[in-house]
Amino acid sequence: MFHFSKKGCLYGLVFGLTFTILVFMYLRRFTMFEWQWIYLVFLIYGAIALGVPLFHLTGAYLYKPVPDQGYRPTVSVIIPVYNEEDNISNTIDSIIASEYPKDKLELLVIDDKSKDQTLNVINKKRTQHNFKLITHEQNLGKRHALASGIKQSTGEIVVCIDSDTIVKPDTIKMMVQPFIDKKVYSVCGNTIVGNESHPHVDTIMSRFQKVWYAGAFRLRKGAESLFSMVLCCSGVLSAYRREKLEKVVDELLNEKFFGRKVKSGDDRRLTNLMLRMGGKSVFQSTAMAYTIAPHTLKNFVKQQLRWGRNSVRGMIFASKFFHKRDLTQKIVFYITTFVTITAPFTFIASIVGLVLSGSIEWAVVYVLGLMLTSTLFALTDKLLVDYFTFKDIAYRVFFFTIMFIVTFVYLYAYITPWEGTSWGTR
Repeated sequence: MFHFSKKGCLYGLVFGLTFTILVFMYLRRFTMFEWQWIYLVFLIYGAIALGVPLFHLTGAYLYKPVPDQGYRPTVSVIIPVYNEEDNISNTIDSIIASEYPKDKLELLVIDDKSKDQTLNVINKKRTQHNFKLITHEQNLGKRHALASGIKQSTGEIVVCIDSDTIVKPDTIKMMVQPFIDKKVYSVCGNTIVGNESHPHVDTIMSRFQKVWYAGAFRLRKGAESLFSMVLCCSGVLSAYRREKLEKVVDELLNEKFFGRKVKSGDDRRLTNLMLRMGGKSVFQSTAMAYTIAPHTLKNFVKQQLRWGRNSVRGMIFASKFFHKRDLTQKIVFYITTFVTITAPFTFIASIVGLVLSGSIEWAVVYVLGLMLTSTLFALTDKLLVDYFTFKDIAYRVFFFTIMFIVTFVYLYAYITPWEGTSWGTR
């Protein structure tokens, strides 16, 4: 078994970047004719990479949510919680206030041995409302909390919600509508950053994430939903058929990567397990949930590092069975995976290459191109996202600036996918 250390990975990253710089410095000695093959490679890659955002933009316009058709199955809402004394009360209240038949709605809250006053807050809520509380004697991780809820749930549909999430009164009603199709095994809700309602966490960082979430959900997941292959039903708000969940609970708990047990990335794992069983995975834009995004650079980087590692582990796992899906899904998945994995490397190589080759003007053009692309996405978001304001457009136009940070974070995440044991929900 291979063993890796953070120091070793950092040395590898520094070596890789240094090697890239030295290669470009050496290549500068050659004529423009000899550079043409490099430009040809980047041209081909650029054509492929451009297809992915165009696919998202086109798909976002074509996507339509499933309307309310009066479908009301029994539902179990599961809230795994750890150290959320400031948020869990509002989350529970939003579920209780749902416009869903009370005799068909079950709420289960699982406390994973919180160290703060979370359990006391939950017990106080239980004096006001009737719901099931499950407590762990020791901290086992979010996956175990989800598993405890799944095993004690009774609803036909299991809705999983993060412990800092607020849902609208009609969210659960709209969330279950796609399950009218018996082939749908998993549904992803529409997540909205709600920091603006909390001034102490409303920062420039959270504003950037608001526009990021809008694109990631309404555009990307909307496009994926056209092919019934949403690749990650977000842990903020997702739903599954309980009969299917019961078949994969043990596999969820025992995921390993490079011999190490995986704690985070439960949402991506569950989605993959549903897809592997041949089920459809779709997005429901009308099922809305509000979450608190990281408002400091440190927490944002930690979140993106976790997401990056979860993403690469999920893509590796999915690549083992997606060849069994239909042809269109194969093409969409493998191209998306290729572009996603290579994007951080090509982004850095493009900037470094253009600068070191003396093409400063082309480096400027490259950055202007990023701004133009951001503007296109901003205008699309404004058309498709109801809550998007003109201020959000400005943040979306300059969103490419934060991608400089994300690129290096994801680069490190992609070369250390076996790391990460955080319980965190964000």
